[in-house]
Amino acid sequence: MAHNNYQRLPRRTALLIGLAGTAALSLQTLLTSNLWDVVDNVGDGGGGDARMTELEDQYRRILMPTVEEIFGKEDEEILAIPGDDMLSGSDNGEAPEPSTTAAISHAQLIDANQPLPTYTLQDAIDSSKMFDRKFALLIYDPDDDAFYGLYSKRHNLVKGCQKVLNSIKNLSYLLRTNFPERFQGKKSAELVIPISSGDYPGVSSNCIDHFRQESPDPLIPSDWQKSIELGQDCSHNTAPILHFGSVFRHPHMFPNIIAMPMPVPHHLNCFSTWATAKTVCKELREKGIDEKAMLLFGDAIGLKWEDLIPQVVWRGTDFPFLAQINPLLKKPQFHERLINWPWSQTEEDKMTKKIGGQTAFNAANKKLKLYRVRKRAPKQADVNEQILSRFTKAAAVESLKGQYIHLLPRWKAVVLTAEAEVIAKPNTLPWANMKFASYVQDGHKVGALGAEDYKDWEGIGFATGDYKSHKNLAQYKYHIDLGGGGGTTWSGTIQKLAMPGMLFHHLTPTKDYIHDWMKPWVHYVPVSSDLLDLKEKFDWAESHRVQSKKIADEGTKLMRHLTSPEGFEQMYQQDMVEPLKRVIEGYKPISINQSQTSWRTWREAIQKIEGDDVLFSVIKCHG
Repeated sequence: MAHNNYQRLPRRTALLIGLAGTAALSLQTLLTSNLWDVVDNVGDGGGGDARMTELEDQYRRILMPTVEEIFGKEDEEILAIPGDDMLSGSDNGEAPEPSTTAAISHAQLIDANQPLPTYTLQDAIDSSKMFDRKFALLIYDPDDDAFYGLYSKRHNLVKGCQKVLNSIKNLSYLLRTNFPERFQGKKSAELVIPISSGDYPGVSSNCIDHFRQESPDPLIPSDWQKSIELGQDCSHNTAPILHFGSVFRHPHMFPNIIAMPMPVPHHLNCFSTWATAKTVCKELREKGIDEKAMLLFGDAIGLKWEDLIPQVVWRGTDFPFLAQINPLLKKPQFHERLINWPWSQTEEDKMTKKIGGQTAFNAANKKLKLYRVRKRAPKQADVNEQILSRFTKAAAVESLKGQYIHLLPRWKAVVLTAEAEVIAKPNTLPWANMKFASYVQDGHKVGALGAEDYKDWEGIGFATGDYKSHKNLAQYKYHIDLGGGGGTTWSGTIQKLAMPGMLFHHLTPTKDYIHDWMKPWVHYVPVSSDLLDLKEKFDWAESHRVQSKKIADEGTKLMRHLTSPEGFEQMYQQDMVEPLKRVIEGYKPISINQSQTSWRTWREAIQKIEGDDVLFSVIKCHG
């Protein structure tokens, strides 16, 4: 096959940074800027004791172990900036070897061209016990020559269930299209496939809680697996579960869950389009060729690397982040103490501690003078007003830095941006430009700039920014794909890889199927989930412009390949056909198992196992 230098990475443990992405280094060390005289103990916004409660500290120790505690040197090697000699050559297409110490997941078996463990209808039903939402059984019924989607009354019906229905429709069609000989009506046996869909797997809180067990030491991977196996209904990992959405990155976390294309038009639906017409869907075409396309390549609009704006840019939605896994991560609440705490300092600190270049004493004097000179010296008043505005913004930054570990990643980016703006020298660009362009109101995205919910933040120059089109964003040299509700971004990663700038890829506890095609330090520069290494990586990129441009170019080439007919066929075979083939081969129909049971049909088996009406049909498809 031509272009065989584009290969998926073997699925491995290497990229999980910890369930909530804390840093391996000291938080205080990394957050303290040497350009500031930092005021201590302002984490509560009012100058009080910023130490976390005992519960929060326990949560951080157990749920957020450091990189080294979880994966030793493997993650450190990926996140660490490589030497220039390691970046001088081109991508030779050789994927790194998978870790020999990692758990073998179903996805890894598929990558290694190995059969999956055999499973039965009983195993498929048992796997549902790990979930409490957005899980279904897809069953092929030979008598009707049709596919049924069954949902359990034990599971919650939530808004995201629409994604499950979309997944069932597409999967039924793809099964029939790719394996017609397997679905021949009464000549064939039934087939049962557990599927789930959503931002990330809808596993029950019970199962997630096994990763939060109280312990004097952080749990290591072998303990994670043991804790799952000991947990009630959390160890049903025989039957493969096809998850259409983001999955947990670490194979110890539910090793039978397999990442499948996300149930949105520019991912899963594109696979169905390819199966039908062998054409790449319009969403993945180049902008300018199709008005509904999502991808904008730099050469198409005449952008050159040397002309790009040297900032890390991001515009997106103020959205939660893996809420079930990270219940303590939050968005900050605006209150007056956030900006007024400098005046609650000791008298000595008011006179000597500088915040954004000013002491509280000097800021107070300028505030008094501001009102006195407004009419007789308006220019001087404007200068004082700018200084006070800078002081207020700096005070908010210092206060929020004390809360940094608790903030959602996108709010962490907002704080880093505000800090960059405060410390930027006159007439120079801040290194970061990461702001909210929208937020969710009544289930819909609406503009954040000028919205009532952000009025106070905007008053101190925080959080919101102007909307930027793809063409605007493409003019920047550095991008970042900040994770959202499921820990990833289903659109941002592929869009930003296509653009002429370089991608800082946000490594979080979850990943998408397409991430296995991306190689760190070849197609992107990895940054940790807490973003504490982002400034260091930016400085590296600015001082290594040849290497940065090469990484940016390789990312663009990758997206050009994957969205070409040849590249999409390669992705279609490896990310759709192969997993389905292995799952079909792994299922053991009732007819083969009749010596061990008295069941004659799948309907009878379900009635005997689950009782009447526990599993009910939500959709019927003929494929």
